[in-house]
Amino acid sequence: MKLEQIALILVIIATIGNFGVMVFGIVSSGVPIWPFFILAIVGLALLGRVIYQRTTNEEDNYYEKNIKE
Repeated sequence: MKLEQIALILVIIATIGNFGVMVFGIVSSGVPIWPFFILAIVGLALLGRVIYQRTTNEEDNYYEKNIKE
């Protein structure tokens, strides 16, 4: 497994953990939840888009395979 894939997995795990802690804090404080869920959905959508774009981008894959630093 490449270091890039391990880092991506760690980012996903950290995001899910952060989301869980955020939900717990909001629920326990009694603050209305819906604005935070809207922000969380937007954040998760952006994270998903970035991950999808990185894993399917042909140009990044080309440079990763053919260009040495």
